[in-house]
Amino acid sequence: MPETINPLRYPGAKRSLVGYIDALLEANNLLGCTFYEPYAGSAAVGLELLQRNRIGHLVLCEKDILLYAFWHCVFHDTEALCNLIEVTPITIDTWLQQLPYREMTQLDQAPLIELAFAGLFFNRTNFSGILMANPIGGINQTSKYTIDCRFNKAKIVAIINQLAAFRDRVDVHLGDALQFMRTQNARFQQEDCFAYFDPPYYVKGSKIYRHYYTNQDHIALSQYVRGAHRLDWIISYDDDPFICGLYGDTGARYQPFFLDYTCASRVRTQGQELLISNLPLPPFPVANAAQM
Repeated sequence: MPETINPLRYPGAKRSLVGYIDALLEANNLLGCTFYEPYAGSAAVGLELLQRNRIGHLVLCEKDILLYAFWHCVFHDTEALCNLIEVTPITIDTWLQQLPYREMTQLDQAPLIELAFAGLFFNRTNFSGILMANPIGGINQTSKYTIDCRFNKAKIVAIINQLAAFRDRVDVHLGDALQFMRTQNARFQQEDCFAYFDPPYYVKGSKIYRHYYTNQDHIALSQYVRGAHRLDWIISYDDDPFICGLYGDTGARYQPFFLDYTCASRVRTQGQELLISNLPLPPFPVANAAQM
């Protein structure tokens, strides 16, 4: 299998799930399906399955305008995005100049290409790829790791150009995940569709995401999948009694797995996470539980 490419770093990215979900699709005759990632983020799972040619079409939805703009430009304004990457210095001065974009919540507040670059820039220059975090090395750059240590321009540009070749098989949408999914019922009736839901972490979501979930939002997701007819799905969550309680009477299957990550602290830890699905879930292979 060739090396998978993705231009983004992301806290809690689930690349370790790709092989597992690949096998799940195959076991349920879903290879070549339309694959939904309504909490797109780094789109790590869907993009790798697309590159493996295991799915027919990838549908991304993202609420954060910086990430939406980035994925839109990867597939629809590739040259302009790559040019901006190549000419922009990766420095603390640039980081400070980009700060106003982190406060923006509407697409009409700046040109799309500038929002796209800001999303990539903060992802590649901030601690653990968290958009709202501080820069690698700190404002004073006193660490041995400097702000540009994760920003290899040539490699990022090459990755973006390679991904852009899939533009005819990728749809990128802006909006709330569940509101968007409710508009897709007609497609679920006409095509084989599978959804990978990777909602904001329940415990630490407010420390990581620009848009995080309240208890009611997590409840709304559980209510949505209860009534999601003609759609097969899997959800990845941090393991918590509250989350388990939301799915206990739905007939869903559960499968724990472990993920190594550095996210809310500077210490790499191994946390138990949970897969929930309306499909039978085989045991999770321990050897695959590696950090992206």
